Amino acid sequence: MTARSASAVAHVVWDWNGTLLDDFGLTAEIAGRTLETLGVPGVTGEDIRAHFRRPFGDFYGSLFGRPVTAEEFRYIRERYESEYHAGLLDLGLQPDALDALDLVASEGATQSLLSMAPDEQLQRLVDHHAIRSRFVRVEGSPRTDSDGFKAERLEHHLAALAIDPRSSVVIGDTVDDHEAALACGAGSVLVTTGSTARTSLEATGAQVTDNLAEAATFALGYR
Repeated sequence: MTARSASAVAHVVWDWNGTLLDDFGLTAEIAGRTLETLGVPGVTGEDIRAHFRRPFGDFYGSLFGRPVTAEEFRYIRERYESEYHAGLLDLGLQPDALDALDLVASEGATQSLLSMAPDEQLQRLVDHHAIRSRFVRVEGSPRTDSDGFKAERLEHHLAALAIDPRSSVVIGDTVDDHEAALACGAGSVLVTTGSTARTSLEATGAQVTDNLAEAATFALGYR
């Protein structure tokens, strides 16, 4: 873990999809079905984790073994958004999500939620799961896609809260989460519950764990 000149962790920024929200199974199912209709059968969840990256055009191109066309990418996005929306309210939180949130709160740290998911969708789900009171800020993407720059959004997110990045830790499930934290001077802990393979997460040098309760423990002890 990279050393930082920071005091005790005062704030934890949580990612949503694949981190607090247990949606990787649905995401993988939709991707597998969609790619099969485009002539790429047999794509598994492990395939998705192994190839995952942003921008998403590069991710799908890696699964295809060639660049995807604009028409193919539009079809993939439209079908994903339609099927994901249909299953949205059936999605649960990770099994230990509430325990992890309680642990952070019990240590006196504040918490917020920053997601690349559309803001309207995020706000709806946070209320659906009755967890809004746990966060001092809940912020999704103002854009309809999730290929934005998370580092810039994290910087603005922390600035809006008047929180020193050096006293904060991001908990997420992608390399992007680590890179955003690194760019802002925050710490990061990565979980294997989402879209990225453990090997890719470990290659960042960040602490990697398989569950949120352990991630919260590492975040609170971050140095």
